[in-house]
Amino acid sequence: MFSLLRLRLPSRINLTTTTTTTDLHVLIPQTQFSKPISTNPSSPSDDSSSFTVSYLINSCGLSPESALSASKKVHFTSPTKPDLVLHFFRNHGFSNTQIANLTTKQPLLLLAKPNKTLLPKLEFLKQVGFPDHEIAHFLSTDPTFLYRSLERKIKPAYQYLKGLLGSDEKVAAAIKSSCSSWVLQFNLQRLIGHKVEILRNYGVPDRNIAKLVMSSPSSFSKTNDRFDELVRKVSEMGFDPSSTLFVNAVDVFSGMRRDTLEAKMQLFRSYGWSEDEIASAIRNQPFCVSISVEKLKMGLDFFMNNLKWKSLELAKYPNLLGLSLHKRVIPRWKVIQCLLSKGLIKDSVNICTVLKLSEAKFLQKFLVKYESKAPEILKLYQVDSRSRLVCDLNAESVP
Repeated sequence: MFSLLRLRLPSRINLTTTTTTTDLHVLIPQTQFSKPISTNPSSPSDDSSSFTVSYLINSCGLSPESALSASKKVHFTSPTKPDLVLHFFRNHGFSNTQIANLTTKQPLLLLAKPNKTLLPKLEFLKQVGFPDHEIAHFLSTDPTFLYRSLERKIKPAYQYLKGLLGSDEKVAAAIKSSCSSWVLQFNLQRLIGHKVEILRNYGVPDRNIAKLVMSSPSSFSKTNDRFDELVRKVSEMGFDPSSTLFVNAVDVFSGMRRDTLEAKMQLFRSYGWSEDEIASAIRNQPFCVSISVEKLKMGLDFFMNNLKWKSLELAKYPNLLGLSLHKRVIPRWKVIQCLLSKGLIKDSVNICTVLKLSEAKFLQKFLVKYESKAPEILKLYQVDSRSRLVCDLNAESVP
């Protein structure tokens, strides 16, 4: 994976004077995080480590174990600098939990200069369109963003993304979708520029390239050769480059190892699917190959062995393979079979449509409507939460 460029922060400072555990209670600001400081002999004996550990526990909210681990990365002799950092984060809406996450992941942030190092990054995120509460969540999840150079890394990457996507709103969407700030860490022109050209050469319109960047920027983390291989495979499967399904398929394939994808293709073949039928299913719903091998096998077994569907028929509705067998497919199928056997519904009912109905619509259309004539369907469909919902719907239907 990509290596992270870390901001150079002050090196460790060793304590030169002796401070006792009792003194620490006076020196450390008492907050709602405050806990008794352990005097266990197993606690760090070095005075600077003892002070740092105590501060991390009392002021930052870390557990003793996390504080001890963090103290191996940062030392300080007084609360002056870390107090400024904590005050800065609290003033900008960070919760105690978020501050604890920040200091656990990146304890050196406690020695950063708030106005010089931290504030410009927060202001940048606001400019892009992050609300304050999202900034706090984003940075506590991925504090490495605070180490990166605003001028040399973040802004150039932002300018490239904005040129590609067209607006700050879309840039923010891309950052959020990546679940981290890695898209603002690198020279994006070099990292994804060639991959953008690969997609364009296959006829993928810029609007769909932008959608892929916004929804799944991690798709571009592959090497150029691997990315080219994935796009070629999608093209060979017959996807229309102008369709959003093309980039959806690129997204799905990029998140899978070759052997995993091949195992799923082989599973389809073991149930008698032809290469064209497999390709057809994936074209209809690329995410059908995102299903785990175990779940995919269970779905194929139920539809093809129990319901006697043909592969050509199931290839038209591959999204059904992603539904929960035990929570949706089998209970609904049992209800429909019961109603058919009693002649309450016509045998022309489309099971695919039935399975895709929302929970409320299915309950209203089949259970509430027919439970007086076929009360056993409630037992066939018994799940506590659904039963309560049926009762609620019944109550609403009473004049």
